[in-house]
Amino acid sequence: MTVTDDQFTHDIQREIGQKPEWAPESFADVEDDVRQSLARIRNSPFVTKTSSLRGFVFDVATGRLTEVR
Repeated sequence: MTVTDDQFTHDIQREIGQKPEWAPESFADVEDDVRQSLARIRNSPFVTKTSSLRGFVFDVATGRLTEVR
């Protein structure tokens, strides 16, 4: 299932009567989003040790955990 930021925001506003103050930051490709998150962490000046940094995707339908490289 794919949901856009606008759809998600609209659904939240319809259900609770208030638009969320934060951005949902939806994504179409889960693995690509994990890669982008890993890159942000690696490039952060606040994280000095990234040698053991790993990212995973959990499939809720199968229970499978897949490492993203």
